[in-house]
Amino acid sequence: KRTEQRVEELAQAQKRTEQRVEELAEAQRGLGIAVGALQRVVGATVEEEAAGVVEVILRRKGYRILQPAFSLALDGEIDVVLPVEDPSGRKVWAVVEAKARLSQRDIHAWSQRMRSPAWHQQLTEKGCVGPYLVYAYGIRTDLSAQETAQKEGIGLLKSDGEILAPQALVEAQTPPSPG
Repeated sequence: KRTEQRVEELAQAQKRTEQRVEELAEAQRGLGIAVGALQRVVGATVEEEAAGVVEVILRRKGYRILQPAFSLALDGEIDVVLPVEDPSGRKVWAVVEAKARLSQRDIHAWSQRMRSPAWHQQLTEKGCVGPYLVYAYGIRTDLSAQETAQKEGIGLLKSDGEILAPQALVEAQTPPSPG
């Protein structure tokens, strides 16, 4: 009889454990949803801040803003696209990669993407025909990111302004036709 009682107690304890595990799993799912929502809000805020900064910087340099900044989904997203006219009247596209924390790897990857003929073709297909003023924006940037931006010729922005100006416009190139 004692064995049966012990087995019954163990079965009840197992049931309670399974119920607690299910409650924890449900709480974890809720936490995952909340964290995802927070990441989207922070990402959108960083992108909005980057758009505001690049608009002010370019206006101060004599560029005319042709339309409000927008993001562009390609094979990966361009966080900020801003069509502007330079002081001589030429249309150029300011493009900005925006991150809360900007690393050397982020700068290098962005530079490679913005110099890729295949990427230029995708941009052209979306109506962004170049040339491009390439910037990276970060709330926090480490020294290696700044060194890489300088070496790669990419402009660097923070909330208080331009740290580095782009060294030159990146001209649009399209990949060679097969054949």
